Amino acid sequence: MKPYILRLRAFALIALISFSFIACSDEGDEDEKLFLETHGDTVWKFGEPEDDFKVYAQINSTPSNPFEIWVKYESTDCYEYQRITDEGSPEVIENRENKVQIRIGGDTGDYADLTMTISGNILRVELDYYEDGVLDDEIQFVLQRTTDSTDALELCTS
Repeated sequence: MKPYILRLRAFALIALISFSFIACSDEGDEDEKLFLETHGDTVWKFGEPEDDFKVYAQINSTPSNPFEIWVKYESTDCYEYQRITDEGSPEVIENRENKVQIRIGGDTGDYADLTMTISGNILRVELDYYEDGVLDDEIQFVLQRTTDSTDALELCTS
């Protein structure tokens, strides 16, 4: 009799778990795209060709490398290239169609939260730096969608 009760309990548990997944799933969620899927392979820029400081950012569709940047400073004729993964393992905290929040670092209590929000052709970026888990600095800026190619940017050599 005991094996029968154990099998019945196991079946009930599997049925309960299956029902929970079905009940919690929302048919509308299937059509909702996430940020990286929606905006992957788009390029954004801050600054114009005549400006001394320029930034290009590319949103990728892969969570392992969601964001790349190219920065040109006033004193250089080339762009410094950096992937978000160069700063540590990114962790996607929030991922909706037009907003993503990514945490970079964090193993030691020093980390940055990068929040990107898109509205039309505007990309708002907020970067919050934490030191020992305490907010240390906040930076906000706006980039414009562009059709410029990052492939043609001259990269700095170290």
